[in-house]
Amino acid sequence: MQAGWFLENIIDYAGIFPPAALAPEESYRNYLELMDGSHSWIVGALAWPASELGTLSRLAGKAQIELAVIGRPSVDWASWQDARAEDAESMNRLIQDCPEVEIATYESRLTPLSEIETAIRALKKISEETTVAIELPWNEPLQDALAAIAEAEWPVAKFRTGGLTKEAYPTAEQLASIIHQCVDLDIRFKLTAGLHEPVTHLDASNGAQAHGFLNIVAATSLAFHEDATVRQLIEVLTDGNELNWACGDNLVWRDHAFSPDKLDDVRTFFGSFGSCSVSEPLEGLNRLKK
Repeated sequence: MQAGWFLENIIDYAGIFPPAALAPEESYRNYLELMDGSHSWIVGALAWPASELGTLSRLAGKAQIELAVIGRPSVDWASWQDARAEDAESMNRLIQDCPEVEIATYESRLTPLSEIETAIRALKKISEETTVAIELPWNEPLQDALAAIAEAEWPVAKFRTGGLTKEAYPTAEQLASIIHQCVDLDIRFKLTAGLHEPVTHLDASNGAQAHGFLNIVAATSLAFHEDATVRQLIEVLTDGNELNWACGDNLVWRDHAFSPDKLDDVRTFFGSFGSCSVSEPLEGLNRLKK
């Protein structure tokens, strides 16, 4: 059994996005090299902005690749609707030009959150062949939005777990609450940004407490299998002592050894996370092999 097997295809490679912010050609080339190399097991889709799908069409040709399309930004409800129409047009054109490309996920940040039910209905037609992730903000109450996603059953909730500034990182309490609610409501979620390391740590570039993806795996498992409280999940999420973690054939945190069945269950909730680096997560995992 491969070390970290429960993380298979968990990283959506996002080299085109900050902080790497690579040119489209370089990001695409890196993805192909990753998928053709020894690290392909941990890589899932290629994260790509909808606004650059024309460029991707030129690069991809007849290549078989899996995409996570990131929708155009918006500032209000009218511009959100316009952006979705532009995205749909761009995706349809890509499918016509590159029939071997699979749009596995389409992701859109909702503006404003009060239109969640109308937005879900508007996105439903995309969900017939593609997983749709609705990005939610941290600075607003999310109970009603999560309830609407749970009631619809088919959307995925998406959250940002970092960025270029310290303020872009959610607190451990915020993240613990979201994990708890998603598990309780049976909502699949994906994360993006800030998860370059397996264990929580201080981000030297901006002074933020960056979250670790293994902390999130462990917290999700404890929420689902042991009905852990938010307070207990915070304890898991804030443990940055690598001596308390081991990632070999299975995951171990302190005296918790997570069985293969439990780790399989985690991925029914924690689907993937976007990262512009694959080497950093893998180097971190190598440090934890015991």
